[in-house]
Amino acid sequence: MTGNGPMRHTSGMSKSWDDIIVKLREKQGLEGREFQTALSGVAQVASLIAEGPLNSVLFGWTSMHDLCVQQTDTTPYSGPYLRISPLPSGSVEFRYVDTGIAERQWTRVESAGRAARRFTAFVEQLRWDVSGL
Repeated sequence: MTGNGPMRHTSGMSKSWDDIIVKLREKQGLEGREFQTALSGVAQVASLIAEGPLNSVLFGWTSMHDLCVQQTDTTPYSGPYLRISPLPSGSVEFRYVDTGIAERQWTRVESAGRAARRFTAFVEQLRWDVSGL
């Protein structure tokens, strides 16, 4: 789909970034306009990963309308991950799930248009491999 580099085989339960983008696009048109705007922001983050240097170092999956991203190709939910969720308001929620205590999880809400920028800032803040960003 993206045409940028070879398809990465995943050994865990993560999906290829191309498959994730297709899954997110399949959900377009299923909800209200504001939600679709937010879902578009989530899809932009998936495309940013798929089309850049992070596609070989980050692993992901979808859960309903959410995009989940982790640094290791392990079973989903088995370790820390970033959940990127479209909200009915048209905004996108970013939540780093590194503890079961919701109040201690890093969370931000951004407009759909700023979702890719927020994701990039998050990756840099956690020092995930950002070479080439």
